[in-house]
Amino acid sequence: MARLRQGKAARRPLAKPAMALVIVALFAVAAGLYSLIATQERRSAADSRIGGPFTLVNAADHRVTDRDFRGRYMLVYFGYTSCSDICPTTLAAMTQALTRLGPSANRIQPVFITVDPKHDTPRVIGRYTAAFSSHLIGLTGSAAQIRQAEAAYHVLVKPVPDGRDRIDHSAVLYLMAPDGRFIAPLPADSSASVLAADLARLVR
Repeated sequence: MARLRQGKAARRPLAKPAMALVIVALFAVAAGLYSLIATQERRSAADSRIGGPFTLVNAADHRVTDRDFRGRYMLVYFGYTSCSDICPTTLAAMTQALTRLGPSANRIQPVFITVDPKHDTPRVIGRYTAAFSSHLIGLTGSAAQIRQAEAAYHVLVKPVPDGRDRIDHSAVLYLMAPDGRFIAPLPADSSASVLAADLARLVR
């Protein structure tokens, strides 16, 4: 019995260090959760700032603003007509996805905004978008107007200094609500079927 008592007594001092470790672990978990929540809140705040006023022109050289699309969802993509890979692939997937949606696609307005106003005149961008769909609206404008739209949507644009007028730019589809709020970014490399499923889930 004495040995048992000694064994119990010997183990008692471990209780406080063990409890301290538990407390430290709980604080670490709480700190991790707080950090995660704070990060999500910062991302939500940043997302809420995507989109905003713009004034551009369409293929008919008529003035178009963001407010002209109120009441409908907007699916916005920034690119340029001489882009040889991602832009045509993305626009093809976008228009095919809207076809897959059927009548519900009437609630969504696809919009293509150029990042190359120097070359993409209203006439050029009109011919380009018509090759994909008659429902796709192409927009251009002055360099200052395009920069304003890029800034509103946080689009990154960088000319490639290779003498071929190539432009590196953000490749994201922006889904905007009928009241102009940002809903979600959609990957520009999505297939038509994946994009259609995403739109069906987000457009209500």
